[in-house]
Amino acid sequence: MDYFILPAPSADDELASASAFALALSGNGDAVATADHAKPLLDRGQVVLDKALLRRLRQSRLLSQQDLADDCWRRNIRVSIATIKRAESGRAVRFRIAHELARCFDVPVMRIVRTPPAA
Repeated sequence: MDYFILPAPSADDELASASAFALALSGNGDAVATADHAKPLLDRGQVVLDKALLRRLRQSRLLSQQDLADDCWRRNIRVSIATIKRAESGRAVRFRIAHELARCFDVPVMRIVRTPPAA
């Protein structure tokens, strides 16, 4: 698996990432195909993560939320304990956070993002 180091995203980059994410969700390159209830979050660069999967990934490493936040800090992954709690409670987080958590757990970002139900 190849990894690339990218510069820190600007606000415009986060919106572009969210737009690319919307395209990936639609599966056919048509951003309109995403569910209407997910669109407002994507417009703000936010996504909802699979809280059960995040908890399982964290617990499989025998980590508390604080331990995970400390591990992220040691690995220069910018995720706080408050953000971990927010993600595990099913509240929306910025797309950058989804990317950082995926990197922390060494999984593809699309695996931890909760996809909207098919309409």
